[in-house]
Amino acid sequence: MKTAKELKKQASARLTGCFGELCTVFFLSVGGLALFVLACLMAAEGLVNSKRDVLYGSGLLRAELALFLTCTAVFIVLVVAVTPFMYGVSWYRIQQIRGNSVHARSIFSCYMSIGKMWQVLRLNSLLLFKILCRLLPYAAVSALAFYAAGFVDRITDGSVIYSISLTAAFILTAVMLYLAVRSNNIYAAVPFLYALEPDRSASEIISESKAIMRKNKGYVGEIMFSVSPWLLPCLIIFPMIFIIPYIQMVYAAAVNEIIVSTRTAEQESNADLEVPLTN
Repeated sequence: MKTAKELKKQASARLTGCFGELCTVFFLSVGGLALFVLACLMAAEGLVNSKRDVLYGSGLLRAELALFLTCTAVFIVLVVAVTPFMYGVSWYRIQQIRGNSVHARSIFSCYMSIGKMWQVLRLNSLLLFKILCRLLPYAAVSALAFYAAGFVDRITDGSVIYSISLTAAFILTAVMLYLAVRSNNIYAAVPFLYALEPDRSASEIISESKAIMRKNKGYVGEIMFSVSPWLLPCLIIFPMIFIIPYIQMVYAAAVNEIIVSTRTAEQESNADLEVPLTN
């Protein structure tokens, strides 16, 4: 497979022809995130700061629980609205990486029909369910660590031991977050596989992603680590406009390389197994 240097060169070459479009994608993505945060803050302002119970239907609901339900509802609405956009962007990126210059409107292709929207929503729902199932053990360990720190606080009345246990809980949570992200890397190819073969079933796409990513666990991590120094200028905020599209193209190039290499190897293996007929 290609080295990190080769992939970065490939991504840079293709980015020159679609930089404006991918910058627009960046602004739209940031706008969607800002919209979610704003909606949650507005819910917090209206529910938590009211310091009173909220009437829901025929019963009373605590403001904090109402806030949680409101944020959950906002999250679900945003997922439904953004999912077709995400898969359209994946289609656009992988086409660009493969040397196919496509129109920017293809980013919104998944919104063009109800059938295609339902297709990507069903695929993404199944994907999110599988990701959440894999996250539960890590979340449980992290929650247990903070519960233990709280227990130490109660029995020691805020001693140094509590500070140590709380620090350990934060460190353990960071480790669990890293392991959770690494564990869910097996689903990284899902949107790109859908972009290449949208008529396949959701289970087939997810299964292939798991199979090919497990065989190349460290490849994407190695490639992304090679571009990680570019994240430092992002602390200034403004350079993110230029750096994030580049990193995302490198990521798409890495996943595409895995897909191409794996499928090529499988085809060659199948060809070797074919025994020519002889008289």
